[in-house]
Amino acid sequence: MLNDDLMDKILEKCKEDPKFAELFQGFMELGQKASMIGMTVEEMANICMTGYAIGESPELQKMVEKMNKITKLGLDIVDK
Repeated sequence: MLNDDLMDKILEKCKEDPKFAELFQGFMELGQKASMIGMTVEEMANICMTGYAIGESPELQKMVEKMNKITKLGLDIVDK
């Protein structure tokens, strides 16, 4: 499951890019917390991949922003 070669490359990127290093640290901390509450690797991966897909798509980002605004207003998003 763990890929030492990939981790070495990731750690090199952390040395070169402070933003990358900050995100790496956040993922490490959240990954540990996820494990402690019983979240599975599959659940964590699915959440991260969903976030990544949203980050890659300006249209999805706008949709999520609108959904968050609706939710903050106390309204339900209903799919019929």
